[in-house]
Amino acid sequence: MSDEDLIQKWLDEGTIDHAQARKMRADLAEYKRERRSKKQIVAFSTIGAILIGIGAILFVASNWEKIGNTVKVLLLVGSTVGVHYAGYHLKYEKQKYSRAGSALIFLSALLFGASLFLIAQIYNINANNSTLVLIWILGVFPLVYGYLSAPIAGLCSLLFYLWIGLLYGEMTDFSKLINIWDLYLISGIGIYFIGTLHELVEKVKHAAIPFKFMGLQAALFALFTHTFRLWEYRVEKIVPVLYAFLGILFLAVLLSKPLREKLTSFQTDASMSIIALLMAGITLTTIYVPASEKTYMVLFNIIFLGLLTFLLYAGYSTEDIGIINTAMFWFIVLIFARYFDFFWELLPRSLFFMFGGLVLLVMSLVMERKRRELKAQFTGGEQ
Repeated sequence: MSDEDLIQKWLDEGTIDHAQARKMRADLAEYKRERRSKKQIVAFSTIGAILIGIGAILFVASNWEKIGNTVKVLLLVGSTVGVHYAGYHLKYEKQKYSRAGSALIFLSALLFGASLFLIAQIYNINANNSTLVLIWILGVFPLVYGYLSAPIAGLCSLLFYLWIGLLYGEMTDFSKLINIWDLYLISGIGIYFIGTLHELVEKVKHAAIPFKFMGLQAALFALFTHTFRLWEYRVEKIVPVLYAFLGILFLAVLLSKPLREKLTSFQTDASMSIIALLMAGITLTTIYVPASEKTYMVLFNIIFLGLLTFLLYAGYSTEDIGIINTAMFWFIVLIFARYFDFFWELLPRSLFFMFGGLVLLVMSLVMERKRRELKAQFTGGEQ
């Protein structure tokens, strides 16, 4: 029920009079205007900060050969520290420009990473290695809690996935223990679980949403890759243990009523624990009773489709438009992938693309309309 419908209901029931209804509508309209204004400020501040950072990096890069190594390092370190201090000054000392200050602090986290890789290049250190990414993560991770920065929490999550991807490529023996997609799926569930734990503690609750969002996207992406018939699915004994461990941790949190009551998205959290336990069972079965590639392809498609359906239900139940958007996006990706699988060889190429384009266009229009209806319902008419 929208805010306007709720006000009208109270008015019809006599709970409020017409003067109070007018006042509530005016306050609600003012709140929505202020909320839109804050979002615009955050967007412009973030874009502006990123453009400044890109400009600074391009300036150094364009004069790279003309500048000595010591000067290069001083410029990179100085710009990072200077931007960070400017953000701190605006956010905490001035206190009137907190959003611009937060954007500059986020920019300093990006500049820290760029400086690391450029300094490595200066001294002929291989910049394409996991150690530098790990240093980047360790360098900016304290800012997540020191400045209560949700964007930096999202950045650290993204860097973590980059780090494990590079590390997997560097350690050849690692591939004998675990498939890269299982590694990403386990990591995604793990990051999501960390976000769930953050949601239980008020002081660090700001980091829950980015951790859970990034974990969910990684888990969905890794699970989506399992839906293709690309390889024989084989795992080592350590893999089901890792899945089972994460599933049991989730259950320990979700089955405890005092902890469960603190969670705002219990249904989504439950879906991740179910996936962890399902994957533990599948991987354990794979070790002792291996099946055909086609069997695993069908099985993972069913699991993926079931998870998306569960996410849609969870998003609607908790009025979380973000979960609904995520589920709808992956529904389209899954349908598009299966369309290619089933009809690529059956239809002439022209008909294949024309029919596929028409189907996707209709689907996108229907899903966008439904998404807008749900968003309007959840936010009281605000688009």
